[in-house]
This record gives sequence, structure tokens and C-alpha cells, in this order.
Amino acid sequence: MTDSLNVNEWFRFAQMDFDAAKTLSAHHHPTPLEIVCYHCQQSAEKVLKAYAIAKGESLIKTHDLRVIIGQCAKHDEAFNSLAQVCLVLNDYAIITRYPHGEDAVTEHDMKTALKYAEEILEFTKNKLILLGYM
Repeated sequence: MTDSLNVNEWFRFAQMDFDAAKTLSAHHHPTPLEIVCYHCQQSAEKVLKAYAIAKGESLIKTHDLRVIIGQCAKHDEAFNSLAQVCLVLNDYAIITRYPHGEDAVTEHDMKTALKYAEEILEFTKNKLILLGYM
């Protein structure tokens, strides 16, 4: 297995993104809402890629969580339960990178993104543990 396909490393990066989002949301004032949401999307993307790689899939070079969750669901239909959550987080791959005017991302968006990112991270972590990773 090459370094770029190391499942535990992908998970570690997903966890770091989520931890950064939590830290920024709790300790940085004013809270950088866009950056928190971006890290939530990145956490979800990386942990889902970790699972897909663990199941033998090639690394997909996309930020589209709909595509990545579909790849995971091919191996475990339970991932379909995260499809709606992924749709919400999917928006933060792009809109958080560039200025979009005031209030493009709200505090409610940030709280939702944190909740959904944690849900995806924990769900997928449990799947990876069952596969013998972690």
C-alpha cells in the first residue's frame, strides 16, 4: 500500500480537520464560520475516502461528497443513511473558499456542519474499526 492510500493516515487527517473546526468554533472570536464549515466538509471527505480506500477503491480526486458516499455505499448500504448529511456539507467545499458577501455562512450553518461532520466521522470510524483499522 502506498503512503497516499494509507487508511489510517486519511483518518488521522480527517480527525485533524474536525479537531481544528471544533477548536476554532470554541476559542476563536469572532468565530471564522466559513473556515469551520470548510474543515467540517474536509473531515467528512477524508474519512469517507479512508473507508473507500479500505475497501480497495482507488482514490477519487473529487471534493463531491455525493460521489464519495456513493463509492462507500457500494460496499455498505448503511452509508446511504448519510446521503442527506453529505448534501449539506457538500456546499462548504466551494462557498467557504472565496468571498460571497456577508452572512453567506451563519452560526446555525456552522453548528449544523459540526454536528454532521462528527456524525460522519464517528459512523465511518466504527466501520473502519470493524475492518481492522485504527
